[in-house]
Order: sequence, then structure tokens, then C-alpha cells
Amino acid sequence: MAHSKEALALVVDIGAGMCDAIPGYDSPLQMASDILQMIVQRKMFQESKDELALILYGADESNNDLADEDNYRNINVVFPLSPANWHLFEEIQKIKPGNNPADLVDAVVVAADHLRRETEGKHGFAAKRVMLFTNAATTFSDHSLKTILDSLRRQDIIVDAIGPTWGQADEDDNQENNYSDSPIELNGHDNDEEQSDAARPTTNGHQNHQTQKKPLTQQQQTGIRVIGEIVNNTEGTLFTFREALTILSVHQSKIVKPTATKYIMQLADLKLHICTYIQVKDNKPGIFRFKKVYARDPTTEIKVDRGRYTKDEQDQEIEKEELTDGFRYGTTFVPINKETLDEMKYQSEKCFSIIAFSDANMMKRSLYLGDTVYEVIAEASFEEEAQAFAGLVQAMYDTNTVAIVRKCFSERSAPELGYLRPHIAHDHICMYYIKLPFAEDLREFEFDNLDAIKKNHPSDEQLKCIDNLITAMDLTHADRGGEEALRPEYVFNPYIQRMFQSIARRAVTPDEPLSLSNTIMEMNDTLLRSLAAKSKRTLDAIHEKFVLRDTDRRQKITTGDALFGNIDGSSKKPRLDENENIEEPTTDSGITNADSASFETQAAAKKKAAIRNVGSPSLNEVCKQMANLILELVNNSHGDALFEKAFQCLQCLRETCMNKLEPKLFNDLEFLIKKQASTIDGRKDFWKKLVDEKFSLITNEECVESNVIPIEAIKFLEEETPAEILNNAGTTNEQDGEDEDLFDLI
Repeated sequence: MAHSKEALALVVDIGAGMCDAIPGYDSPLQMASDILQMIVQRKMFQESKDELALILYGADESNNDLADEDNYRNINVVFPLSPANWHLFEEIQKIKPGNNPADLVDAVVVAADHLRRETEGKHGFAAKRVMLFTNAATTFSDHSLKTILDSLRRQDIIVDAIGPTWGQADEDDNQENNYSDSPIELNGHDNDEEQSDAARPTTNGHQNHQTQKKPLTQQQQTGIRVIGEIVNNTEGTLFTFREALTILSVHQSKIVKPTATKYIMQLADLKLHICTYIQVKDNKPGIFRFKKVYARDPTTEIKVDRGRYTKDEQDQEIEKEELTDGFRYGTTFVPINKETLDEMKYQSEKCFSIIAFSDANMMKRSLYLGDTVYEVIAEASFEEEAQAFAGLVQAMYDTNTVAIVRKCFSERSAPELGYLRPHIAHDHICMYYIKLPFAEDLREFEFDNLDAIKKNHPSDEQLKCIDNLITAMDLTHADRGGEEALRPEYVFNPYIQRMFQSIARRAVTPDEPLSLSNTIMEMNDTLLRSLAAKSKRTLDAIHEKFVLRDTDRRQKITTGDALFGNIDGSSKKPRLDENENIEEPTTDSGITNADSASFETQAAAKKKAAIRNVGSPSLNEVCKQMANLILELVNNSHGDALFEKAFQCLQCLRETCMNKLEPKLFNDLEFLIKKQASTIDGRKDFWKKLVDEKFSLITNEECVESNVIPIEAIKFLEEETPAEILNNAGTTNEQDGEDEDLFDLI
């Protein structure tokens, strides 16, 4: 088993000296409690395998394996060595001051003995560490200190100490400490930058920690000397409360060790063994597993109980074995078994094949897919192949070429397309793999050219304002000393920080509302204020140069009444008797072709929009106006100039009548068009166009409300139509009761 976890004993002094604090300042015990909670939170949020123990000295109980009537008294092992959980978190919150004296050296011995007992015979522990929280105000005996130090070194136990002050080390704010082996270290974090403020935010609501500056007592000076000797001999580290709070104020997610995925790269007959590692990946942290963290009792097993029931009155439970997968085909469910599904799955094989080479300039950024970039290197155990791989990378680098790759992770995975870009830096040779889309994945979008409109061109003053804003917001030299500020390797993901911060505060104070504060923002408050002050003048200038105006846009008219106004019902013509002549629209000889075209462009488009959006109550009125427009276009057309526009309007009317279940309105109009074609010279060519387009009546197969069967619709388009069919165009409406036909409307 790999040695990947740590055994950590948290030893806390709860004696009377740790509780002394003047009004307005936090006691050392309160600050130690906050730091302990933050350590436990980190371990839980990181899903760490490290095991922790909590030991209090100065307590009323003497619960430890070394205690007897005279030795190792008032030392209590509250939480034995085990992974961090909410029970340990609650025990830390319950810490109360004690009134009994205890020896800090004895407490270190008890902690070392506890670590030895709990780790003996177990594998996987990479380090054993004791973390001591004290202000060195309690009495102790150091007569056997040398023997104890030898024992700690033999057991490879490291001792760290955290307290309010360590004498001269705390007075010099610019002094550097070596935190290389500290369990609370941030990777690469420059702690000097974080020591500018004494008050740092924590996740526990104590955001203004203050410790009083007062002279050290003789006992504290002696204690600091002994603690320093223990720490130095075990290669540990001394921290002040302020330093610990600064480091622990930032949460870290689970640290995952990179693992390689092995492939065989194939190029024609050449095969090379390669490994791929994740180089860059979009961090999408999921909530950690609540099965381990949420349960108050770690031994409690959380089970998921699923039940399947029929969706009817009986509501019977169905066993999983009685179910089968199915697909919906229309209103029918088609069952399909697991064997058939397996046969339908795409069969592939693991591969990493180079299928072509291309110029690197062809790989546009807009073609990149996925959220991961992989680093491809040669497998170390194949030296000859590694030389061939290096030669391929060098050749691609010299010719500015990339390789197009077909990649399949496993037999059950879908193949994907990507490209390899060569990378050479110092003595490191590799390729970067980036996923590409297939042809069917591409979507072409056309956007208006903003440069084509003159008013969209920025002025020189506007461009200058933007340049000034970029300069003011530049982080390259924004930090103290002219260095880069908010460097990515030092600033952690704000999403993770906010998520963990909220969970921790909810656990500590479940009844209080969540704070809107942001740890990273608070820790960099001075820097952010400086950037905001420098950018304010530039932002004000941009506000003046780029003026935003509220434009009044006309509301889109969507109803026939709004388009054409209300039509008085009294103006409607009375219903015609069966034998009365149908009044046909007259042709105004004074209307010219230009007038007709102008009329069509303005009115036809409006009527088309109206007929699509109109509600059922005004459908007849809109159809009447649409029919009049179609007949006017046909009658006023010079030759066939307006036939296409009339035909488009007729198509729109037919579609709307079908959707609104009013096929009779359209059928009556087509009867009228055919009758006019037989009586008015020059309009037969429009009817011929309808016959050629097979544009017939709406049948009952297209709309259930229609009384026309398909055979009648076919015969209707024949050149010779029986006269009785045309004459009965108006009489068929008598079967429909109260419905009005289009003839009456026109």
C-alpha cells in the first residue's frame, strides 16, 4: 500500500493561562478553537485520508493510557486517532477552560504514545505529527527532555507549535519562516504577502481576531525556549495564531494525484507506446460525498431505498426483475431487452491513431471542443520508441504541423477526433491533445457586420478610454514591489471557497443566515481597493463617452383588430339567398400597376402577419379582407406580374384555415376564383397556375372539419367542372347550421 496519509495529534492547552484576555480581545483558547475547526473542515472537504486525534491537557479528567496516580494527570484523549468527521468538529466546539495544572512535556509524551499505539501494525502512514496549541504559561518539568527528544526522533514524530507569540520571531513582521513540511501549508503560497493585516477572515464568524501585546512572563519565556528546542529537534515549525489563521482561511478541494492513461500511437506501420496526462481541465467541483461527511455517526450506514409502483388506482409495487426497457414510437411503447441493446451498441476498440497531418494555422480556437487538454509523452520503459517519438515531435515542430488523431478510450467508448500540437521547452518534449468536432457537430451562424454601419465605428476618444481601462486594470505589476497580483497559482477557485465557506458556516451556526462575504475578496481587500481607485476615473470617462440611450421600440401588432380596426357588425352584408347572384369585387380601372405593387407590399405583408396571429373570434373578418386582397391582386395584375404574390397569400390563407379548423372559408374562396376564371377574360392563366401547382381544396384527410373527399379535390382541378358544383358552392353551407361562408362575407 502506498504511504499517502498522516497521523496528526492535536494537543490543546486549556489551562487558566489560555483563557486570559482583556475586553475587546480574543483569548488564546478561542483562537486555538477556531484554528482547530478550520483544520478539521479542510480535512473533511478534501476527503483526506489523514487521521486526527484530539488531546486536551489541563482538563478535569485523566483519560490516557499512561495515566496513574502520580504521572500524566489531567490529560484527556477526547477523540482517538481516526479520520476527521463531524463528531470531532463537535468535540472541538465543546472545549471549555480547565482549572487544573498539566505539564506540556507530559502532553507531548502522551500524544506521541497515542500515535505509536494507534499506528502500530497499520500501513499507509507517511508521517506522524504532533501539533501543540499553547501560550506556554503553564508550569512543566524538563528533567527528562533529552530522553523524550531521542524517542521522538526514533519514531519520526514531528512536533509543530501554534501560539499567540514566540518572542522575537513574532516581532519582526518581515522575517520568513520555513513552512515546507507544515500540514497547514498552501502549495506555493507566499505567506509574507498575507501578513499585512492582523485580522483575517475565518469560516467561523470570528473575522477580527486581535491579540493583546504584553510582556512575556518568566514562565512563558522558559516555556517558549523548551518548545522551540522540541520543535527544532524534530524538524517542526513554529506558527503564530495570526499566521495559522491566514493560511487556513483558504479552503482546498481534494488533491488528486495525476495518473497516466496508456495508448499505442499508430502512424501507418509505426507503433509507439505513449502516456497521456491531464494538463489543463475545467474545474467543476462537485459536492463531496455526504455519505461520509453528513452522517453525524461515522458508523451509520446511509442506504438508498427505491420503489417502483404502477401508475393507476391499485398502486402496486413492481419488482425490478419484472421491468424491461422500452422506447416510445408515437403512442406505442416498444419493449427491448438487454441483449438487443448490447447488440445495438457501437462496437469499437481502444486506439490512438494518426490519420492525417495539417498546417497548425488551420486549427482555429473556435474549433476546440471539450474542457480538457492532455499532455502526451512517450512511455519511459520503451527507450527506442521514445527516441522515435522525440523525432516526430521535432519534425512537426520544425514544419509547424499538427497531427489529426482518432482516439477511443475503450471498447465501450465512442470515438472522438482531435489533434496533437508539438511542444518543446528546454529538455521537455511532448504533445498536447485537444478535441475537435466532427463535421455534423459544426453549426454555421451568420452575423451582421458591425463595421458596415458607420455609427458603430468607435471614435478615437472612445478607443483611448478603453486603452486606459486596460492599463488601469492590468495586474502584471499591481502588487507591492511591482510584481504580478492575484497570480493563478496563489489564488484558489472562488467557487470552491464560497461552497466550502457556506457549508462550514451552516454547520457551525445552523440558525443564522449565510454571510455574503467572500474569503478571497476579503484577504485581498487592500489590493482590490487600490485597483478600484485607479480605475474609477477611467470608468467615469467611459460612462461619458459611451452614452446609453433608451430607444422606444414600436410594439409588434399581433391582432387583426389592431391592424385594421374594429369592423362594425352592422356594415356586414346580409346573407344571400340560394338563387341570388354572388356580388363579385369590381375592378377599378384607375389603379395602376405601380399602385398595385405598392398596395401589395404594404398591405399583404400586414395581412399575412395578422392572419397567423389572429384569434378565433375575428378569423372570419380577417379572411374576408385577405380574400379581397387576393382577388384584387389577381384582377389588377398586368399579365402575371402579381400572380406569385397572390399565390403566396393564398398559401398562407390555406395553412391558417387548416390550423384553425375552418377549411370551408378557403374552399369557398377557391370556388370563387375558379368561377371568375371562367367568366373574366385574362384570369384563366392564374387558375392554370393553381392547376399546375395542384393547389386544390382542403380535404377531410388534411382537416377533419372538411366535407371534401380527396377524389372531389382532384376532380375540382379538372378543366371541365360540372356547373352544378360551382353553383352549389354557396348551398353546401346550409348543412353547417350557423356557420357563415366566405361568399356572404365578400
